[in-house]
Amino acid sequence: MVDAYEPVLVTPRYPLLRWLEMLGIFFGVPAFVAVFLDPEQRLRPYFDASGADTIFNGLRTAAGMIIPILLVFTVIVTIILARDPAFTNRTLWNWRGCRADLRRIFLLFLFLGAGLLGAAWALDEFTNIMTANLPDGSTRAAFLFLPRERPWILVFIAIGYPVFSAYPQEIVSRAFFFHRYMGLFPNTGSAVVVNALAFMWLHCPFWSLEAFALTLPGGFLFAWTYLKTRSTLAAGIEHGLYGWWAFFTGLGWFVFTGSIGT
Repeated sequence: MVDAYEPVLVTPRYPLLRWLEMLGIFFGVPAFVAVFLDPEQRLRPYFDASGADTIFNGLRTAAGMIIPILLVFTVIVTIILARDPAFTNRTLWNWRGCRADLRRIFLLFLFLGAGLLGAAWALDEFTNIMTANLPDGSTRAAFLFLPRERPWILVFIAIGYPVFSAYPQEIVSRAFFFHRYMGLFPNTGSAVVVNALAFMWLHCPFWSLEAFALTLPGGFLFAWTYLKTRSTLAAGIEHGLYGWWAFFTGLGWFVFTGSIGT
């Protein structure tokens, strides 16, 4: 049996096809979703001119179902991994690897979390980046909005976000990506760079440079944790921590589906 800490390096028989697959899944699909979630709706005139406005509206509605799309794709990916004899299923959980790294994960979170809080305060104090322009014409200060005015929402995020967003994202972006595509790269470092860029680009439907600025460092961190522990659970816990904290500070507004277009 292959040990969870030493995964099989799968070298694709047809690397060009595997590259196209990776680019399509991690870069093409998010771009397609982003096009129909464009706040400016730049494609609408072309659909309207051809009498296909109903199709555009349907695609825009479907594209907005980001979490259901993620969950369905996660199920598909999990089935693919489970049926692949070269993949060690324990990697999808691997509590032993996770437990061994929890101290490092939480200590680093205390340090970086303080930095995120300071960055959110500075953006709120010295820029208007943390001011949300709502569809009704009003504005809202995102900094510490939830703990000040909707603390109960943070409880639901603490429960739901790790289960329905962070962990599924780690199955797709880490377990699936590194098992399926590691063999395309000359070394681990280059694979991590592309993985972090792919993770960042998955957030392009938010049409926000701030979302990219938040998720690119996260991509590097979560990839490092996954490869260090061989535990998707460890990467999911770490992702969940930073995601919840982003919503606490107000930075989560940039990766919240309800913020698209505002």
